[in-house]
Amino acid sequence: MKRPTTKRLMGRQSMMRLKRMLLPAVLLGAGLILETQNVDAMPMFARKFGVGCETCHTTIPALNETGYKFRAKGFRMPATIGKEEEKKFDLGDALSGRLQFRYDTQVTNQPNGAPIPNCPGGVCGARTTTNAFSFQEATLYPLTGSWGKYFAAESELSVSPEDFFEIENAYIRFVKGDDTRFFTARAGIFHSWEGFGASDRPYSNARTLFQTSPISASGRAIPYLFQPWGLDTPGVEVGADINDLSLRAAVLSGTFMRWDEEANAFLAFPAQTGPWKGANQAVGALGKPADSIGHNSPDFSTNVTYLLHQDGGGVSLIYYHGHVATPTQCTSGTPIGQKSATTGEVCGVSANGEVGTTDFDFSSATAFENAFDRVAVYASYPLGKFLPMGGFEYGRDETPVNAATFPASSALQTFNSKGAFADGVFFLHRYLTAGIRYDQFHPNTGKLNTQWAITPYVNIPFYNGLQIIAEYQHRDFQLDASHNRQNDTFQVRVIFIQ
Repeated sequence: MKRPTTKRLMGRQSMMRLKRMLLPAVLLGAGLILETQNVDAMPMFARKFGVGCETCHTTIPALNETGYKFRAKGFRMPATIGKEEEKKFDLGDALSGRLQFRYDTQVTNQPNGAPIPNCPGGVCGARTTTNAFSFQEATLYPLTGSWGKYFAAESELSVSPEDFFEIENAYIRFVKGDDTRFFTARAGIFHSWEGFGASDRPYSNARTLFQTSPISASGRAIPYLFQPWGLDTPGVEVGADINDLSLRAAVLSGTFMRWDEEANAFLAFPAQTGPWKGANQAVGALGKPADSIGHNSPDFSTNVTYLLHQDGGGVSLIYYHGHVATPTQCTSGTPIGQKSATTGEVCGVSANGEVGTTDFDFSSATAFENAFDRVAVYASYPLGKFLPMGGFEYGRDETPVNAATFPASSALQTFNSKGAFADGVFFLHRYLTAGIRYDQFHPNTGKLNTQWAITPYVNIPFYNGLQIIAEYQHRDFQLDASHNRQNDTFQVRVIFIQ
């Protein structure tokens, strides 16, 4: 018999230590599940107010009128606005945690043999299939709730398996007024709007295409990466609520982009830190470079929401004006996706997938400031146990007239994008909501690049902290006048929150 090597012994010891560490966690998790069978709302609020999910939700995570106003009033019940907290502070009333797991399977059908520029080598490959079980995210909600007469806070801190730490919310809110009319202001990190009905969080896993699909995510051309949802940035917001009308306006730090070596493409990031950090004015981890073009240009958003029905009926109008430094070439002067005439090195990634230099400085010598606009309208109204919803967005972006000669020829022109969706939600049972959504998104109305998708889904809340959402999506990408690519995706997401 072979004697165990030192490496094997160390491996066994590590495994035993891991088991000893995991066992208490497993037992604790099982205990939490058994102990909290009667908890059936956002846990910190359920503990504080003794209410259930239906108090604030139609089906989790979408809000009804009570939930929308509860959040707007700084996590206060209507009768308590402007009054001192009666209950003594308890950390359990201001702290929750959430775990998300998922299973995905995706089939991509490529137009084999088609000479498509954005496929490696100019020719798209064969059909591919992927399957994966994954841990999606762990989220902590520390110090979330109201305090005193006028103040509230929300914190939402998430970490994913890629070691990516995300601050989705970290703000303080001030509210003053009464149940029907009040002024509100918040400062910190937050999303540019708080939705209701069709503009609220979806009943499915995936959001509509025009909220989450950038104009261009390719590393082979000028990138246009702003997404109306999912990039939470610092800012200051003021607003007022008058009966069923909500008005908001905010000044935000905005977003920026940088090259990601693993993706071989530009990715968008929220500007959650400023361009200065300490006496040396170094760039923060998630901040616009101090020497990039337009780094001092803030974004602006405004939105209006009118509640028509307590169970998700309403109209929302949203406008966003932003600025983002957008590169056209590397620091060497070579346009993105092309080869240098002197060195033969590609800037970014070429049409055939060749990766070259990725030195981008986003300065006025190699980039321009894209001053873009987004306007969207959402509407919904329940008809018994059926909730129809829809939305439309129009976008305008700037681009160089001639990218090859930019910035010597610095003239800019505009192009437009547009998207729409129609969603039908069926409340079949307290424990079962089903729906189907149709999306269409045209990233550049001057080109043949329309996308569309159809997404049936089911949402199963158990009202004990556990929830399952499953969906299938068929998505079609127009590549040119005669070729399309199709993705078929099935996703099951398991969510547990306490």
